[in-house]
Amino acid sequence: RITKSSVMSVILLSFLEHACPLSSTSVSSSSQRVMAPPSSAWELQGDWESAKTALRSPDCCVVSVSGLESQMRVLQEQWVENNNNKVPADLDLRARVHAKSPRLSYKDCFRICRSVSFFDYEEKDDKSHNGDIEFGGNIDPCTAALMELAHGVASLADGPKLEGKCTDVFIRIVCASDYKARDPMFHTDKAPLRGYVTLRGVGTEFMTRPCGPLEYASLRTFGLDQEENRQGDSRGGSSSEPMKSLRQAEELEFIVMKGDHYEAPAPNPSAITSSSWIQKMWKRASACVHRSPPGSKTLGGRRVILSLDLADGDDDREWYEANKKREWRSGMTQRKSHLVS
Repeated sequence: RITKSSVMSVILLSFLEHACPLSSTSVSSSSQRVMAPPSSAWELQGDWESAKTALRSPDCCVVSVSGLESQMRVLQEQWVENNNNKVPADLDLRARVHAKSPRLSYKDCFRICRSVSFFDYEEKDDKSHNGDIEFGGNIDPCTAALMELAHGVASLADGPKLEGKCTDVFIRIVCASDYKARDPMFHTDKAPLRGYVTLRGVGTEFMTRPCGPLEYASLRTFGLDQEENRQGDSRGGSSSEPMKSLRQAEELEFIVMKGDHYEAPAPNPSAITSSSWIQKMWKRASACVHRSPPGSKTLGGRRVILSLDLADGDDDREWYEANKKREWRSGMTQRKSHLVS
């Protein structure tokens, strides 16, 4: 059955294949390729299992995934620091990655990497990638890094509706040459979860604990500065509770934030607590309240981010937009307007 989303996927992938032809002079000589695994499963390098376990707690709304330092550094080198790669100064890309097997995810991740920047391939690679992209042998570091993230985020699919059923993810890459967000709005994501990393620029601001209805409404309505002043005045100048629980992600730190539709495995009936009833009434009971950060003048307005969503059926849009300058005054959630709340 041909659907609108499948037609869009074919159009996007066709565009990505021809958007940026391969170059033989652009990657640093220090990059080392990764051997393709002989099995049908991708061997995860990051500690995704600990992240999945932590997220199951109703008191946990966000985790930082360890063990991804080398992959994040590769992506930063390829898309931020290597001037020879000719990465567009302004780019907004979203594409589906089929993460059921490395053979499928390799093709998608390779196309994505090739659409963002040029690569240095040996002559035999150029010939082998002329037509269909075959999985096997050596994998360039950039593609391997995206495959790690795609398979890792897919492994976080949890609960009766998603675990073992949702195997694909959507990767979004945004390069902003002049990021000028002033006071982006706090929100939660209308999704099960979202993986996020800032490759260059100021990191996402997020609450390290779940927020109640009143606190969420206050942050969303008054913003951080107004809330801090309002709470400080009422408490004799002491720091407000939101400020104590607010953190900003570090550059190259990969975080996973729960959304409104996150579902953990069904608990044992004896383990049901009062918080379980709160979750039924307040859909953001365990969601991570966060926002795109205000722009930083010290970095010249440059910001490069990468996010991953589970392909759970809520949003199957794909797009590729290069060299269209935006100031992103409302933060980098503008194009996800119907996915944030």
